[in-house]
Amino acid sequence: MPYLIIVVVVLIVSPFILKLAQSQKKEDKRTFRNLLLFILAMQIGLGVLNWENFTAGRSGFELAFIYPSSLLGLFFITSISQIILLMVGKSFSTLVVILNFINSVLIFTGMIRLSNILGFQAVSFASIGSVFLVLLGNIIGLNFINKDKNLLKKYFK
Repeated sequence: MPYLIIVVVVLIVSPFILKLAQSQKKEDKRTFRNLLLFILAMQIGLGVLNWENFTAGRSGFELAFIYPSSLLGLFFITSISQIILLMVGKSFSTLVVILNFINSVLIFTGMIRLSNILGFQAVSFASIGSVFLVLLGNIIGLNFINKDKNLLKKYFK
């Protein structure tokens, strides 16, 4: 149920972000880049919090280290790689966005596999927040690399 709420919120926020994406100004592109960096940093930051349940449990990093087959470790490695690539230069922007979509699959797969390994649904505010941030990062990333100034006109004729 919490993941359904995340999808609904992302769908509500998306049109507003698409409106901003039409802009091709350098300052707006810089804003999208900084937002994406912030989202990626938050994903890493949430990794130190409890991911096991809503009361007390192990952090995302601990779970990734203890259960490498869960693929959560790849999720964190990919997030760190994205930050590095964004800091290196503009030429890696498309790769960063592709990696973010891969990270979407990794976090969902990782949480499902982790729940199967543990024998109970592993969910917490930090893991829900990470899922939300990855999905929001997909939207921000696509808008960051968008080069079409007539983006909304194509869909609202």
